[in-house]
Amino acid sequence: MKNIWKKSLALLTATAALVGMAACGSSNNSSSESKSGKKTVGFVAVGPEGGFRTANEEDVKKAFKSAGFDLIYSPTQNNDQQKQIQAFSKFVNDGVDAIVLSATEDSGWDDSLKKAAEAEIPVFTVDRDIDVKDAKAKNAVVSHIGPSNEWAGQQAAEFMNKAFPDGANGFILQGPAGLSVVKDRETGWSAKANKNINVLEKQSANWSTDEGKTVTAGLLDKYKDKNPQFIFAENDEMGLGAAQAVDAAGLKGKVKIVTIDGTKPGLQAVVAGDLAEDIEYNPIFGKETANAVKDKLAGKKVEKNIVIDSKVFDPAAAKQALDAGTRTY
Repeated sequence: MKNIWKKSLALLTATAALVGMAACGSSNNSSSESKSGKKTVGFVAVGPEGGFRTANEEDVKKAFKSAGFDLIYSPTQNNDQQKQIQAFSKFVNDGVDAIVLSATEDSGWDDSLKKAAEAEIPVFTVDRDIDVKDAKAKNAVVSHIGPSNEWAGQQAAEFMNKAFPDGANGFILQGPAGLSVVKDRETGWSAKANKNINVLEKQSANWSTDEGKTVTAGLLDKYKDKNPQFIFAENDEMGLGAAQAVDAAGLKGKVKIVTIDGTKPGLQAVVAGDLAEDIEYNPIFGKETANAVKDKLAGKKVEKNIVIDSKVFDPAAAKQALDAGTRTY
């Protein structure tokens, strides 16, 4: 009896060990379904930054909830890339089913993406594209989803070409250095701006209304003998600050300001004549992002670049959009 008991106990122990080993061995590749049975997606986000960012991230969260995912939202602060990298690594270690990345910087992601590739976790970049060098890291990125920043920059240049056929001097207010958004918007501008549209200086105002006002006031004073006639602000907040500085200098109507985003305050400023034009950078693409993730996890083909349509708002179009009362940002 003793021998039979010992053999039975040994068999049970060995079976338990094999089950345990099998569970451990498959943890990296298995689905990370939550307790609710839903797929889990990690969202490495930018966090508070302005009207566009708030609208975009709220839309992403809403869309993934509607699509039946458990979305874990991890925002950073002050464009802190290291905190984003830490959040990304945690998502990989936790074995989420997919990662959505809205990067604060366009470089420095190769090591993180290689870890995601090794764990077979698909990554989807949204809004801001990233510059990836390593081939294995590139394989982790399934798709980029967002509006075209180059298109937005082109629209700004084309407005200036039409507004100033004989040429003009002006400034560009940039976002923080190192972002693909900034590079792409200026690439679009450079591709379309006529040679007689002369940029006297480019300065970063860090997406901020206050900095936009301060930087513009300094530039207007510095180049007052050059008769500046235009400002291209790369987002609404900076453009609204620039409008305050232009008004304070007694130049409202003489200096045309074009911005990118299409937020309600931006459109209101277009109607009021503080801004000449607002180029929408449509933040509402949560549904497209959730659908791309769902398709990938279902084994379906996903487009490498999903471009979100945007519009251009002159005073008439801005008034029409505001009067409709349907804009969520």
